[in-house]
Amino acid sequence: MLRIILLTCSIFISSISFAQTAFNPETESDFVKATYSKGNLISILGQDLIYPKEAAANGSQGDVIYLLRIDKSGKLTKVEAIERVSDDLSNQTDEAIANLNEAWSPSKVHGNAVDREYLLVFSYKIYYNSLPVDYHEMAKKFEDKGKPEKAVRTYNDAIKNYPFEPIYYTMRAKYKKDMGDEEGAKADELMAEKMNMEILAVVEIAQTQSVR
Repeated sequence: MLRIILLTCSIFISSISFAQTAFNPETESDFVKATYSKGNLISILGQDLIYPKEAAANGSQGDVIYLLRIDKSGKLTKVEAIERVSDDLSNQTDEAIANLNEAWSPSKVHGNAVDREYLLVFSYKIYYNSLPVDYHEMAKKFEDKGKPEKAVRTYNDAIKNYPFEPIYYTMRAKYKKDMGDEEGAKADELMAEKMNMEILAVVEIAQTQSVR
C-alpha cells in the first residue's frame, strides 16, 4: 500500500546545517516567510511524487534536501542539493523543483522584502508492517500518568525519526518545563522557532510494506 503524506513546514541536526541566513528571534519577531505565488507549495511539489519502485525494493529511504535562495524581488536564484541519499530518490525531486518557475512573494522583515535562504526537504520513509507512530497520543498517556520524563523520551524518539518537525520540539519543551528543566525547554523552543523560519517546507513520501 502506497501512501503520500504531505507535511507543512515543517530540523536537520547532523552534518548539514540550516540555511546560512543569520537567525535572531529578537530582531526578526515579525518575520514573514516567502511563499510560492502559484499556490500551496507542499501540494504542488507532492502532487506527482510516488515512492520509486527500485528504491522501495532496495529499502532506500532518507532525506533529499535542497538549499533555496529567494531574493527580495521574488526570484528563485539558487537551488543547491545538499543531501541526495540516492539517485532513485533524488531524480524526481530534481524534476519537481525544476517546475517551480513562477514568481515568489519574498521574505519580509519589519515589512521590508529581504533575500533569504531556506531548506526544502523531501523525506522518504518506509514503514514495515506498521503505520507511523502517534507520538502525541503516546506522550499524553504518560502525562496523564504523571510521568513527564517518559513523555520527554517519547519526543526524543519522535525527533530522531522526524527531525524536521518543529512541533515535536515545542511539545518536548512543554514536558521539560514540567520537569523543571527551564534551560532545556528554552533551547527546544528556540529550535522550533528557528526551524519554522528556516525550513521552507517538508514533503514526506511514505510507503508501507508487508514483511513476512
